Amino acid sequence: MRFIADMGQLDLMPPKVIASAPSQAFLFGEHAVLYKKPALAAAVERRAYAETRLMEEGCVLLSSTAFSKPYRYRIEGGELKGRGERELAKLAQGIAGLLSRLEQVAGVEVRIDSKVPVGSGMASSASVAAAISKSVSTLFGRELEGAELLNAVYGFEKIIHGKASKTGPACAVFGGVIWVEWRGEEMRAFRLEESLEPPLIMACTGESTKTKEMIALVSYLYEMEPSLVGDLLDTIKGITIRGRESIARKDLRAVGRLMNINHGLLAALGVSSPGLERLVMAARREGALGSKLSGGGGGGCIVAVSEDPQALALKLKSAGIDAFTAPISRQGARVESLRD
Repeated sequence: MRFIADMGQLDLMPPKVIASAPSQAFLFGEHAVLYKKPALAAAVERRAYAETRLMEEGCVLLSSTAFSKPYRYRIEGGELKGRGERELAKLAQGIAGLLSRLEQVAGVEVRIDSKVPVGSGMASSASVAAAISKSVSTLFGRELEGAELLNAVYGFEKIIHGKASKTGPACAVFGGVIWVEWRGEEMRAFRLEESLEPPLIMACTGESTKTKEMIALVSYLYEMEPSLVGDLLDTIKGITIRGRESIARKDLRAVGRLMNINHGLLAALGVSSPGLERLVMAARREGALGSKLSGGGGGGCIVAVSEDPQALALKLKSAGIDAFTAPISRQGARVESLRD
């Protein structure tokens, strides 16, 4: 059995690594960010965990508490041949790419335990990918950090979603409040320091977000009505910039107003849903300063800002809504433990 090219390194590597990464509340600019507009999001303290061990060369065993079956594959003749839970297949492809990035031929067993609702619009895939990337890279003695870790997670996202933003990956990697902007053809993401950490709650519809479908819908609408949709996207850009300014000056009420307007524009683009509209209006009715869908839309979660998030979450829960406080995660992807 050959784990790594240099067997002398084997004793230096921990036998098991557990890492975690936070999830995302999308405050401003979803969808528009895919059309070279800025975006603003926050990492929230709902984490995905990945536990990694070594396996024989070329073999990966991937399992998740969200699914009853694992996914196992081998790389044969440069091709990935696997079987098991199909929902895990793209994550497995991401792990193959990560091992290639790390120049490793060893196999790994990865166990995922995510506290982030799947299909919630909270960037659960980015959270899981960041936890996996941090865990696997640490296992091989080359812990990925910063921009290198962000690029690895973004690689997973492109496999999973096709057209993808760096917003969720940046939340998972850096933590805090995240700003995404374009420099020419390059999307850049970084953490905003010394900014307001808005007190947030989130509430989920129970229906999965339909990110790919919603991206395709906006693309089609843009093709049919380029001038009109272009104006809407430019307006979202302006709101996102003003949102960053409001957060910088710690003006919570302005943040809420702008979130309300952003939601209206997203609804105009067709990416809301009856379930999301019900939650958005319920949050406002119970005293939220602002509320909007969070992420791809078509289902998933909303995010709301409130001066008393715990009270707001309790009011929504009493109405039978799956609501919870979403404190900002100041720490991004991290190693939780190294042990036998």
